[in-house]
Amino acid sequence: MALVIAHRTAGALAAENSLEGIERAAFCRADWVELDVRLSRDGELVLMHDESLNRTTSGCGLVGDLSLEELKCLKLRNRDGSLDQRSKVPTLKEAVSLARELKLGLVLEMKEEGLEGLVAESVSGEDCMVTSFYHASLRELSEISCLKTGIIISALPINPVRLALEAEACAIFPRRVNARLFKEAHQQGLAVYPWTVNSREEANWILRLGADGLVTDDPCLVRVAADQPAQATGKDNCPYYPCHHFPEQDCTHCFCPLYPCKDEELGSYVRTKKGKRFWSCINCTLVHLPQVAAYLAEHPGAITSELKARQRQKQNQ
Repeated sequence: MALVIAHRTAGALAAENSLEGIERAAFCRADWVELDVRLSRDGELVLMHDESLNRTTSGCGLVGDLSLEELKCLKLRNRDGSLDQRSKVPTLKEAVSLARELKLGLVLEMKEEGLEGLVAESVSGEDCMVTSFYHASLRELSEISCLKTGIIISALPINPVRLALEAEACAIFPRRVNARLFKEAHQQGLAVYPWTVNSREEANWILRLGADGLVTDDPCLVRVAADQPAQATGKDNCPYYPCHHFPEQDCTHCFCPLYPCKDEELGSYVRTKKGKRFWSCINCTLVHLPQVAAYLAEHPGAITSELKARQRQKQNQ
């Protein structure tokens, strides 16, 4: 079953990075709660996404310019900008204690470099994964602790799996995904947790591609999708694009996990009107054939030559 991860402590349901958000995440039956960590002027780890206080609090200026005592005097803002009179800037210690009490796992994003030692000390022994855009910091954290780590990527680089392995991470948190990312990551033992998924339709689609969990601002909404069994999709009820409705189509693989296979029997390079060259296999029926789809589901590491052999075997019967 895929995990539901409450982004910024369920930012759609309470002030982001708040203790109240952690409570809402637990109410929605999230598995993990994601929070952002920065350093106060006096060296305390506090929950805050932005470098500036302006957007999410009643204060202004930089988080690192205020002491913990000064930060505690501020009120947090809800998503609509209104002040939440109950919510104050929490420390990481407070968040860890509450998450433990509510039996929630933690996804802790380091928003700054240089926090590795403090973070390792603060969450030692907890059910926690540490993430960051600073991949070198994650590698350093892996060297000084036993904490699980995950790289965050906002684009879709040529080889995200290699980036994760170089950072000695065990997971990828991508903003953009394709079927190939899930396949290659899973082959290397890496989990994939896309962000930020805030609709049931998107959740259903990404889970079908193979996500290990979904990062969402609304864990109540996504919990419903994550709890649903995988839906069998056939040619008459495929809601996804592209869906060509080939004869005898099996829709197990709407996006070919072998793309771009660059097998000239199955596709070819084409150019767009702007001159961009890309691999197109829009008319390839291989992974849609029932016998091939079934084989690929059982052998996710299969290559095109194996699948074409299955196709020929069926044709010769």
